Order: sequence, then structure tokens, then C-alpha cells
Amino acid sequence: MVNQNPAQSIIEQNAVEEIAPGHFQTRWLPGHMGNASLIAYGGCALGAGTRAAYETVPDTHFIYSLVGHYHGPASISQPLEMFVTRTRDTKTFATRRVELRQLQADGKTKRTVMEMLVDFHIDEPAALEFSAQPTRSYARWDAVPKDINAYGDDKSAAAANKMFGLNKRYFETRHCPEGVAGQNLHGMLKHRSHNQDHLPLGQRSSAEWSKAKHDLSDSKDTNGNRISRRGDRAAAVSFLMDGGLSFLPLTHNHMWMEDTGACSSLDFALRFMVPDIDLGKEWHLRERTTISGAKGRTYSEARLWDEKGELVASMTQSSILRPPKPAPKDKKGSML
Repeated sequence: MVNQNPAQSIIEQNAVEEIAPGHFQTRWLPGHMGNASLIAYGGCALGAGTRAAYETVPDTHFIYSLVGHYHGPASISQPLEMFVTRTRDTKTFATRRVELRQLQADGKTKRTVMEMLVDFHIDEPAALEFSAQPTRSYARWDAVPKDINAYGDDKSAAAANKMFGLNKRYFETRHCPEGVAGQNLHGMLKHRSHNQDHLPLGQRSSAEWSKAKHDLSDSKDTNGNRISRRGDRAAAVSFLMDGGLSFLPLTHNHMWMEDTGACSSLDFALRFMVPDIDLGKEWHLRERTTISGAKGRTYSEARLWDEKGELVASMTQSSILRPPKPAPKDKKGSML
């Protein structure tokens, strides 16, 4: 049974139940965030798909790769359904194909909104251990203002809180003042100058510290049996890493949603560098950069580090970014 009330934790938001072999459904409805249209945030589908895939692999295997495509926007009024196909199972690897569908407004048709391949690997010893570092130095989480009002006036801050309220419900986020988004309120204050204006667009960056508001550690049931939360922890990372990449080129280039005809994610590649990431145990730094823009598409990346400075995850996305449609003309040829 799907809960119609808003999910109150990231565990609830990503929770799934198996309603038939290999057929899962979200326990809560997907939420809205980061889009002018009233559609579901893509991280809800990513988190649910990750969670469903984890239900089908043994405890010895951990996610390391999640790649796929968005096929269209999802509604916030219907649950997501996941169909998991077991593609590969070996002693060291497992692969799952996950198709996410959703019932349409006619009450009969189901449309595929996302497809992904999820790969798992056992925890093996490393032949080499090294990690790339952020492109610039950022203040630690405990030296960054807690209040988003620090980056804008009350009216703008209220609009940002509303637009990104879903993330605020599940995570505490502190925007680094060294990053562009920390100076122009995600790009909503597009006319505000920032200290990276002198750099080419591909060299600008934004960064923020994030920590889950709810406990993601393993627990025990009433009989004392261990309840593993590793699937919940991985799903929380999937949910978080999707955020803000499609409109990042706007944030970094003094543009916002009204300056585009379309702006949304097309595909994704999320890679886990370590077997287990606990966003509830410690703060993590996410740095976002945009790499390319051409032919109506952009390509951007988010990288995630733990407090020790180890790179633990990376998300890349191609996104659609169309110019705005020309204003209509009247019969005399003047702009209306």
C-alpha cells in the first residue's frame, strides 16, 4: 500500500516493497524538487531503483556502478514500479537491469520513465590506493554558514527553500562560499557577480557539505536480528548525487530557468569508489563542475569526498539545454 503522506526521511523516500518476483513498488510517492514544472525529482527514481536492485543481491556484493537514461518526467501522484532483471551473477560480480514504470493519467497505460544497469562487486583488496582532490580549497562544514539566507535576501531565500525543500527535508546542506552556487543562491540571483567570473565556464565550480538528517546505520528488529541498511545508504547517495547537475551550466553562467526552452537530465553514470558510504555518519563534500555544452546538450559532473578527503563517488550527466523559444509576432511582424 502506497503512503500518500510525504516521506519524512530519506529511508522512507527510497523504500520499496516486492509485490511479485522481481517486481517492486515504492512505498511513498516521489517528491518534487528543482523544476518549474510539477514533476518528480529524478533522484527519487534513482534512489528507488538502487534500493530495488539491492534487494536482489547477496550481502557480499556492493554497488559500484549505476548507469542509465531518463525516458521522461515522472508524476508525483503515482508510485514508481521497478522491474528487476538478473543479468549476471558470479562470485565477484552481479548485474541488474532495472526498468522503472509509472501508471499514466488514463489509469491503464504504464510508461517507462527510466532504465538503468546496476553493477555490484565484492569488497576486494586494492593494488593501488589514490584519490583526486577538489579543484580548489573549500571551507570545512563547521566553518560554513548554516542559514541559506546568508546567500541572499529573505524573499530569494524563501523561494530557494521552496524549490529545494525536498533535499532540505532529508539532508542538512551547507554551501561553500568559495563556490559559485554559494554566492548566487544556486543561480537564482543570476545577476550577482562572483569570484570565479574571470574563469572560463568549464573551470568554475560549486560545492556544498551534506549530511543526512536521519540515522542510516544498521539496526536490530524486536527479536534482536540485524537489519542491514546498506541498500538504504546506497540509495541515499543516488538521491543526493542527482541534484543540480542539469541546471549547473546556468548557475555558473549568470542564467536561470527563464533563459531556457528546456533544461533537464538525459542520462547518468554514478560510480561508487568505496563499498559503503554512510551519509548519516559524517559530512561529505560534493563539488560540481560543468564540462561541455553544444548542440542543445550539456555535460556536467559531481564528485563526493568524505571528511578524510577520500573520493567516494562520482556522478556525470548529459542534459538537454535548449534556447528559449522566440516571442510570438503579431500580424504586422512586431514582437508581442
